[in-house]
Amino acid sequence: MNTVAAIIQSRMRSTRTPGKALRPLAGIPMTEHIIKRLQQVTEFDRIVLAVPDSPSEEPLVRLAQDTGIDLVQGPEDDVLQRFILAGDRTGADHILRVCGDNPLIDLNLARSLIRRHLETNADYTHPEGMIPEGTATELVKLSVLKGIAETTSLNVYREHVITYIHAHRKSFKIEKVPAPEYLLNRNYRLTLDTEQDFLLMEKIYDHFYSTLHPILDLAQILPFLDTHPEYARLNADVIQKNWRNKIP
Repeated sequence: MNTVAAIIQSRMRSTRTPGKALRPLAGIPMTEHIIKRLQQVTEFDRIVLAVPDSPSEEPLVRLAQDTGIDLVQGPEDDVLQRFILAGDRTGADHILRVCGDNPLIDLNLARSLIRRHLETNADYTHPEGMIPEGTATELVKLSVLKGIAETTSLNVYREHVITYIHAHRKSFKIEKVPAPEYLLNRNYRLTLDTEQDFLLMEKIYDHFYSTLHPILDLAQILPFLDTHPEYARLNADVIQKNWRNKIP
């Protein structure tokens, strides 16, 4: 089977910026922007919001209900198990992992990943080339995630869903997909983890968002940042957390 689910991993209790999942951009909660963006990709059979099973997540539960997408709740720190629950409950064979910090994932890249992944029957498919932080997604077989869950209980592999594959690349069939040219070698930070990140993203949404054009186009945003380096500098000094430093 080739059922594909886009699974958004999110939570209210962010360590750096608590509550950011519902922080507004152009008056709309960040996670709602992600959902509306994913709804443009017809290759998905289901869209799932995967959140911790904690009372603090009730605002995200309501958001999933209001937007008509699936909701799965599971262990807060065992994100791997949360993804497996989401895959099982929606009947997915393949999962596109979407980070809840990224309202500007590239839709063309997501479509290319799905096509290559299904055509090659890969275990895991990810983008190739240096692209802006926060624009990438990745695709993995649910059966592979289940195998990882049976293999290891180490926190680094349970908290970060794909780390085990990267640490044991020779054990999996991995495909790489070239990123669209407009993304390549654009060293911008378009993820939301700190106040500086929100300052930049708010500038972007203020400039590009409208009710007539609610889905922002990275092919327009990136040239805009090229010509407005003062905006890009707003979060240029933020250091991205690197899960690879935790691998034993």
